[in-house]
Amino acid sequence: MADIGKVGAQVSTAGTSSGYWSGQTKFEKLGNGTDFGEIVKNTIKQQGFHQRRLENWKAQWEQKQKSLKEVNTKMSELSTSLKKMDTIGKFMGRVTSSSDSNSVTAVADSTAPTSPYKVEVNQLARNDIWTSSTGFAAETTVVSPAASKISISCGGKTANIDVPAGTTVQGLVKMLNATTELKGNVQVEAIKTGSEYRLKFSSLKMGESNRITFNSGTTLTALAPANMTNLQQGQNSKIKIDGFPEGAGNWIERDTNTVTDGSKGLTLTLKKKTSPDSVIINVNTDTDKIIENVREFVKQVNVVRQALRDISKVDTTKDENKGSILTGNYGVQLAAHRFKDITATKGRGFNNFNSATGAGDKYNTLRTLGIETETSQSSPDFGLLKIDEEKFQKAMKDDPDGVAKLFSADYETNTSSPNFTIKSVIKGVTKPGTHDVSYTVSGGKITSATINGKVARINGWEITADDMSGLGLAIRVDNKNDGAYTGTAGIKAGKTIEMIETLKDMTNAKTGILNIISENYSGIIKNIDKKLDYEKTRLERLERTLKAKYARLDAVLGKYGGKMKMLQGQIAKLGSSKK
Repeated sequence: MADIGKVGAQVSTAGTSSGYWSGQTKFEKLGNGTDFGEIVKNTIKQQGFHQRRLENWKAQWEQKQKSLKEVNTKMSELSTSLKKMDTIGKFMGRVTSSSDSNSVTAVADSTAPTSPYKVEVNQLARNDIWTSSTGFAAETTVVSPAASKISISCGGKTANIDVPAGTTVQGLVKMLNATTELKGNVQVEAIKTGSEYRLKFSSLKMGESNRITFNSGTTLTALAPANMTNLQQGQNSKIKIDGFPEGAGNWIERDTNTVTDGSKGLTLTLKKKTSPDSVIINVNTDTDKIIENVREFVKQVNVVRQALRDISKVDTTKDENKGSILTGNYGVQLAAHRFKDITATKGRGFNNFNSATGAGDKYNTLRTLGIETETSQSSPDFGLLKIDEEKFQKAMKDDPDGVAKLFSADYETNTSSPNFTIKSVIKGVTKPGTHDVSYTVSGGKITSATINGKVARINGWEITADDMSGLGLAIRVDNKNDGAYTGTAGIKAGKTIEMIETLKDMTNAKTGILNIISENYSGIIKNIDKKLDYEKTRLERLERTLKAKYARLDAVLGKYGGKMKMLQGQIAKLGSSKK
């Protein structure tokens, strides 16, 4: 293909003062000074203006496409970052302290109420330990001179074992530990106590239900029930939390010293008996974690905002305003608008706050926390989110849980009426927000029901949305008395979830707005390539035509040049003969 930057380069000389083209051979400069190589070169260069324009045009579209892909990548990275904080449990935490960490310690998750807890430990959980009264001189001592049987129970399982004659102490230990019913429940050891070996049986799990029983069916004398001694009886831990359960003989009992279900979100590690005294466990909100995540949210959102700004901003500092690579692009404007909409609007499912009654959500927009968009065009952070530290710290001090919910409430449900309850929603399907619920009870059954003004399905005392506006929302009716009832069902989704769902839509490979535009650009670039191919072919053809044309001209001029030399020679002879 023709390269307009190289067409017409010198290739050879003929060793004469004049030059001409002949086929693929080029001779430089005829006697009259004409350089056809330069003529071809400049002609192709002049004719290549359209090719150069197409190449520049292609480069611009490729740069636009590259910029879109870079923004799309940043959006995907933002989504990944936000998924690390998309639930209350991830976004916030609890910090705990103990008045006696040698007796009780605790950890708490975000569902644990912030409060002091009074924990009384009556006893710790222990495993069951037994030893044989019979000692043996060595591990190789035969423990079963004749064939015998052993029957042991633990953890709801019973092992009935046939012991062959001649079994040694060491062989018996291996046999017992390999028994399926005892694996994971009982550990058997032969321990030297001085001059003899004694057998030790330990339950591997704590609690009363994991005590070891040597059954009467045992015929091996050394392990007969009468010859076994219980060194430590397996028992449950027993505690009270804030005096619950009431009554001197009533306790929360578990077969472990790590109690995970004594109080919601609270895990207690029991180390020592405290009864009749108690240990105070304090649970508070981890405000440092919330602050860290809020700052990270703002930082990561600003990365994408800055990227959108860079490819669409207009430089007004010059005499003439100059746009960026994608200034005015509809898709970029739409993406930027959606980002601003999320950060400027009320959280989905959050209610307006009534300062007089205290009803509603006090912190329902980022602005209520002191997070707003920089509107000063003279600021280097124009268009980015900024934090009013004084306002933000005030909100954190006032209601840290409320701040966390605005960011990471994970389909949290509520109703405005005691007459019904939200039974279930489908995350990712049911739209967060406020849904209007209306139903009528007559003759002891629901006769009609709507959700968001659309007829809902009725199944006994349950109402299910049958329209896209409330799809996946199921309501359980609690007030079954005849009458007409109305109210709202709220589903709260924080800003991180809203942002993640929006990013998922915007970065979709097929339907994402920037990907659609990028695909359109691919089509434009493909069409430009077709035009470039045509232009390159045209220039190559023109180059060949010009070379052939000037080669013929060279031949003619060469012929006449020869004649001119001959005539010049003859004239010179005539002149000399006259003398």
